[in-house]
Amino acid sequence: MALKKCTECGGSVSTKAKICPNCGAKAPKKTSLFTWFALLVVVGFVYSSFDGYTDYSAASAASSGKPNVNGMAVPSSGGTKVAEPKKDKVRISPPLPSWASSTSKDEMTGELQAYASSPTIGPKKQMTFPYQGVNAWLGVGCDIDSEWAYIGFSGAPNLSDTQTEDGYNLIRTRLKWDDEVEEAVFTQKWGAKFLHFRNDTDVLKKMAAANKALLELQWHGQQPVYFEFTLRGAGKAIGEIRSQCKVSV
Repeated sequence: MALKKCTECGGSVSTKAKICPNCGAKAPKKTSLFTWFALLVVVGFVYSSFDGYTDYSAASAASSGKPNVNGMAVPSSGGTKVAEPKKDKVRISPPLPSWASSTSKDEMTGELQAYASSPTIGPKKQMTFPYQGVNAWLGVGCDIDSEWAYIGFSGAPNLSDTQTEDGYNLIRTRLKWDDEVEEAVFTQKWGAKFLHFRNDTDVLKKMAAANKALLELQWHGQQPVYFEFTLRGAGKAIGEIRSQCKVSV
């Protein structure tokens, strides 16, 4: 017969006895196999849950760029991910249109002409048929003997209120240099695409001093038509053609 100590009095008692013969204490109940099995199931479930949480925390920390300690993600302040400030993109504006210069040489005579001209523009308000596509530019030309100022058009301007002369028309209109309005006088050969200033010397001085020029024209069948030319870079371009033509000012 196997003996064991009583948990209460310490005396010897049979392993099959339900009561200690010395003190009368009841023998402790044995844990059943079912109980042990249930306990193992609970322990396994708790362990698997904890391991899954650790993996999730580590993945969250890696995706958010936050460090983790012992596999646990370290939350940011308030537990909310703080986005890094975005850097503003630097936008580079395209250069503003300005005057350009060019040269032309007569292959037969060798004579050189040079031109400075503004960007080509349309009227401030689109004209109606048949003048919808008309454009214009302000220009200066020179050769070895002289220089002149003019306004060129993509099509011959059909102007009203003109004075007819021998082989050309005389046009009187208004021209505004920045904020200064004055009368301008032009000549136009019959059917030509160009209006030539009558007072070239004064006009060239205005081109060098002003920032823009606004021209008013009484176009046949249209309301008054306005062309606004920029004078940005005009002084530089005129200086370049003068050096080509060897014009002294």
